[in-house]
Amino acid sequence: MVNKNIIPEGTRDLILDECIRKKELGLEIENILNKWGYKEVITPTIEYYQTFNGGFPNLKEEDMYKFFDDKGRILVLRPDMTIPIARVVATKFKEINPPIRLRYNSNVFRVHESLGGKKNEYTDCGVELIGLNGIDSDVEILITALESLKVLKETGYKIEVGNINFFNSAVEWLNLEFEQRSFLAKLIDEKSMKELEEYLDMLKVGDDYKNFFMKLPWLFGGVEVLDIGEKYAINNEILNEIKYLRNIYEILDNLGYGDKLTFDLGIVPRLNYYTGIIFKGYVEGIGDTVLRGGRYDELISTFGRDLPAVGFSINLDPLVQLEDEKSNRKEEKYRIIYNPKDIVVAIKQGQVLRNLDYVAELVPSKDIEGIKVVKEGTQQ
Repeated sequence: MVNKNIIPEGTRDLILDECIRKKELGLEIENILNKWGYKEVITPTIEYYQTFNGGFPNLKEEDMYKFFDDKGRILVLRPDMTIPIARVVATKFKEINPPIRLRYNSNVFRVHESLGGKKNEYTDCGVELIGLNGIDSDVEILITALESLKVLKETGYKIEVGNINFFNSAVEWLNLEFEQRSFLAKLIDEKSMKELEEYLDMLKVGDDYKNFFMKLPWLFGGVEVLDIGEKYAINNEILNEIKYLRNIYEILDNLGYGDKLTFDLGIVPRLNYYTGIIFKGYVEGIGDTVLRGGRYDELISTFGRDLPAVGFSINLDPLVQLEDEKSNRKEEKYRIIYNPKDIVVAIKQGQVLRNLDYVAELVPSKDIEGIKVVKEGTQQ
């Protein structure tokens, strides 16, 4: 017998006040993004499989929900929002000169491992700054991310910044296959030190490269990490990227955001379209990353228009749960208990209360004569 009361793994129902909190949180963040000049776009929930399958080896086939249309073409529930935005910019914004600032608030679908604790459906609220490169645009996107997390009020938060080129500039000299690079990146990102050392020995890399990769996972912390990173840099490109991060820090520190920044030179994101700075956002009380972003200067060119870009997205769902735990929302509610023959008077009374910004719920009862208005939390 089919159990109709269960839902697919990795999904959940949002009910009652959770829905209100999620909408309010999304609107607060969207309001901040709008004030920075980011305009909303809405892309289809369903996309062609080939949109995500071409040129993104780290976005695996098994990570996507796939099905067929009536013509036999493979469709997917979008597993990412940046790629659809890149498609939209290349096809719908041909006549618009950059910079282009876009924002979205959309559900994303990704198949995660069973029992991993991650949701397979979640809501991403984010922005993409398209057509600008260099430190100005990177600083803008980082400040926008920090300002967005301010909606959490007293909750502490940090953004951890790195650069994919620390990893890329080192591995390009090793002539590794894609699978080897991906596995090496995974070990560094997960800070699996024993496996990392064994894998580097198996690859027979030189001592200088081995020392660099073994140190990379530990290069995280405050701005002093950049000094340590300089000591282990094995080429000028890495030194230049460290200098770039230092310049970013100095600008943000001058603007009052210095205490919200940390650095992790060993960040290696799963999606492989990033080309420069990468960053993650963490919030006190939530164990996992709630914000992810970075620069992706080559992604839009895969759709036919060569434009640099940088952006980020915030996963709203864990923030809603956090707000739920902290919530002390006081909403004044009234119950209007009335005999059904007095429905017109009851509705009018309800409208008076709603116009005063109260919640008014109609409760028909044949056991009452006339109308009784009861404030929630008081004796009837």
